[in-house]
Amino acid sequence: MSMISILVFASDDEIRQLLSQPESIYEFIEQERTSTDLDKAWHGIHWLLTGSADSGDEPFCFLLAGGESVGDVDVGYGPARALTSEHVAAWDVALSQISREELARRFDPKAMLDADIYPQIWERSIKGEEDTLDYLLQAYGSFRDFVAAARKERSGLLVYLS
Repeated sequence: MSMISILVFASDDEIRQLLSQPESIYEFIEQERTSTDLDKAWHGIHWLLTGSADSGDEPFCFLLAGGESVGDVDVGYGPARALTSEHVAAWDVALSQISREELARRFDPKAMLDADIYPQIWERSIKGEEDTLDYLLQAYGSFRDFVAAARKERSGLLVYLS
């Protein structure tokens, strides 16, 4: 079974409602909404942005930390986290300052293996079998565009692992 990161548009009003009634998260995420998934690239992107397996400075850490948990309702691998439109705006500004070239400079497959960065495919780059950096950079471009679109719509985001 694989873990994928999902991001879903949610207005600040919807976020307030979800935070006050966390059990409504199931109905919310089953609705057709503007969303994206980062497939299994989420942890590698987080690593490239923060240099950490599970933390880092805001807003760069927002894939794995920050915002507010929607109760303790498990939606796959723990609860969803809600990021308000203010969080999203800060995230977009921060991401717009990190180029693909900068992320490529931060790519260290050996360090990623040592830090147990999911999905543990980084040895393929060390062996020259597969370009796992390209996988991350493509996912990062889509992710960055999605966060920018959320900001443009003045939307918040729900982020969760499924």
